[in-house]
This record gives sequence, structure tokens and C-alpha cells, in this order.
Amino acid sequence: MRRTPFPMACLASALVASLTLTAHASYAPAPAAEGIEIIVPASVSPDGQALLHNDSLRLRDYSVAQHALASVGRIMRSSEMGDPAYADQLPEHGMRRQAEAWLALQNEAIHFVGSEAFSRMHVADGQWQGSAPLSLSDLAKAIFTYQMHHSGGRWADYGLDDAITYTPVGYLGNLTRQLIEQHYQDAHFVDTHGEKNLASLAQGLDSLHGLIYAWVRWHKPGGSDDMGGLSEKRMEQRLGISQVELLDMGRELAARLDQHWSDELSAYAEGERADYSLADFGSLMRGHKGLYELLYIFGNQEDQASAKILFERKATMLTNLIQSDQAVQDWGVVERFSFTPDGVVTTSEVIDTASQWRLLNHLTGGFGTLRENEGTSGFVSQRPELRALITGFSDRLLGAAQPYQSDADGLIVRQLALSDGQFIDSSHSTASIGWYLTAAGYAYRSGEDFDRPEAWEHDSELAERSRGLYDHMLLQNAWLLQQLQ
Repeated sequence: MRRTPFPMACLASALVASLTLTAHASYAPAPAAEGIEIIVPASVSPDGQALLHNDSLRLRDYSVAQHALASVGRIMRSSEMGDPAYADQLPEHGMRRQAEAWLALQNEAIHFVGSEAFSRMHVADGQWQGSAPLSLSDLAKAIFTYQMHHSGGRWADYGLDDAITYTPVGYLGNLTRQLIEQHYQDAHFVDTHGEKNLASLAQGLDSLHGLIYAWVRWHKPGGSDDMGGLSEKRMEQRLGISQVELLDMGRELAARLDQHWSDELSAYAEGERADYSLADFGSLMRGHKGLYELLYIFGNQEDQASAKILFERKATMLTNLIQSDQAVQDWGVVERFSFTPDGVVTTSEVIDTASQWRLLNHLTGGFGTLRENEGTSGFVSQRPELRALITGFSDRLLGAAQPYQSDADGLIVRQLALSDGQFIDSSHSTASIGWYLTAAGYAYRSGEDFDRPEAWEHDSELAERSRGLYDHMLLQNAWLLQQLQ
């Protein structure tokens, strides 16, 4: 049941909602043009019409659609969604459909990233053409494609493993080169318009995470069947940077972060303030995972000590956010906040569902915070209270998706009011639904409230919750597939 708001809360919701109305004016149907076969919309109108933002195709929408297809497809296997206790037809039919749709989108994404790289494409002379340089934020979203790239083996029975593994190789290599050649300057990440601040540092670290993971997977025992099969020289050629150079880069970035750390605020700050969007905070958390693992795995004792410091700072900031009664409500997480000597305070009245679900993916999915394999730092394993905090947070968010963040049709909406959970933007966006699917696929077994069918037999409540989550995910997935027709 959705909570009935108090009158003042209703007024707050109405005021915030009024601010979102003008935003919809920037959404319109796609113009006719050639060069792109599959149009991935930014949003979909109530009558089902695909809408683009400012008449442009956005790489971020293609990226999240790919990640969602991959995340759901991965759990359609016979030990999860495809278990006979739930839907045994999914492994054969569902997994193939997800992968084929993912590959089709990959073939469109390469139009954004080649010798030049773009965040957007507009129509010029009847053709879709790149029109905005690739931003750090969009680069970070795109580079998560590595997770499907490393998951090809799950589709071996359908003959799609090689296509999944090798199709994105050039694309991912171009992304990493863009990051290093266009955005890294003087031990800092600089965005497309010269922005050089905590936000660009966070987004750059988020992007770097994918590059670090490639080297980590090449190095650690579990990667012997894929990345580990390449020579070190071949890895350098593919990624555009050697392991030694990457380690030096990591040391420079750790020193840069040291300059921003505030003991008084228990956060990274610019000047005397530590203001964050949830999107930038999530990028910082993901970036820290990559950076401290890089230093720990490939560095010396001094580097490992630095890695531990980075982890502890991340743990402090994450704990303070999750435990904030202001920033985290039963219906979601605020989109903007500040770290202060007295804790986390909100600086927005809006819950942006896409940013929230992407944060959860940072924590639980694809070499995220909770993912610790043989040969990695194991820092979270040494802090069971942190693991419990994150998994409880995951359960809380997943449990809120249906009763609070979904409309009468069961679809995730774009924005809610922080004060009472009322919808302030009930539109359906590829970002919100896509990041929900991406996060849910990776996160659902992290905590205690949801599990795969083999655990259902002796726990009817667990079975009901998990079945409901599967149903909800498949509903969003059907919506996404419909948009790609």
C-alpha cells in the first residue's frame, strides 16, 4: 500500500511536480533519418510513443538498455528464473532473445564510438550524425558493457558466446582510449567542456573501473579462461595502457583524492563543502572499488596501505548515506545531498529512480563493492557489518520497487517526492526502467529477502517475495523489448 501523505507533504509534492512540467517540453518523437536501425527512446509517452530528448539519440540510453538486457538474460538460466519452479522455458527462448537484442544494440552503439566518440546523435542531411563529444558520465555508463563481454559463456549452449565475447572488443578499446587520451590530465579527469572538479573526478574513476577490471581479470585466477588467455603485450595493445602505467595512474589519483579528503566532513570536499548528486556519489563509490583493488593487487606494501585508506573512506561515506534518515526513505533515496559535520543532509526534494538503481548496481553488480574473488583485497569480508548494511539496503530498495516506485501498470516511474513518495514524474524512461533491471538482476540475491527457486521449498514467504520480484522484472523487461522493435 502507498502511504497517504499529510497535507503539507502533498503541497511539497505539488510544488516539486510543477518544476518537472517544463522538462517534458524537451521530449518529442524521433525525426525520420537513416543510419541507425534501432531507435532507443529516452522516454515513452502515455500512449506508447517513443520520445527523444532534444531530438537526439543518446548513447546513455543505448548503454542502459544493453545492460538491462544482459542482467536479466544472465539470470534466465535454469538455476534462477529458468528453474522449473518458475519458468522453465526461459533458458532456451528468453536467454537467446535477450542476447540477440543485446547484440543488435551493440551494433548500433558502435556508431557513437569510433575514431571519434559522441554522447549524442542528431539528424543532419537526413542522416544520424554524432553531435556532442563523449562526456565522462556517458563514458562511464557505456564502459559497463564489459560485464556482458565477460559473460558470453552463459550463452554457449545457444552458439552466441563468441559473438557476445568478441563483438564489443573494439568498442570497449575505443572507450578506454577516449578516457585516457581525451579526459586524463595532470592526475585528474577533465570533462568535455573543461570541467575539472569532484564530479569529473568521480565520473572518471567510474570509467576507469572498467579498465582496471580488465587487468584484474587478466591477472586473477578466475580469468584464465578469457582475459588471462591473452599475452600482457596483447592486453596493452587492446587497452591502450600497460599494467605498470595503470598502476602509476592509480597512485596519482589516490594522491589527488587525498587532497580532497576532509576529516571534519568525513567526505571528499571542494573547499569547505561536500555536495553530491546521487549519480556522482555512486560513480565515486564504484571508482573507489576499482582504484583500491588496483593498488592492492598490483602495488607494493605502501600501495596496499593506501588501498585500505581508500576503502575505509568509501565505507565511511557509504555508511553515513545509508544510515541517514533524511536521505533514505522507504520509497527511495534522494537525488542530491551534502555531507556535514552533523551527518548527511538533503539538498533536494526529489528521488530520481535511475540514479538510485544505478547506485545499487555500483554496490552489487559487476565487480561492485560486494564482489570479492580470489586474489582481490577482501576488504568487505573483513567488515561484516558493512556487508550487512549494504545487503539490507539492497533488500529495502528492491522491496520498495513495486509498492512505491511503480504505477498502476506495474512500471517503474521516473521521479518521486522525497517527503511522501508521491509521483512527481510518472513517465517511463529507458534510464529508470533499465537501471532497475540492471541492478535487480545483480542485487536480488545479495541480501536475505529474495533468492532463486531452489531456496523456496521450505520458505513460502521468501518464495512469494522472490516470485513477485521475478514477475516485476519480466514486466519491465517486456516493456524494454517492446521499445526496441
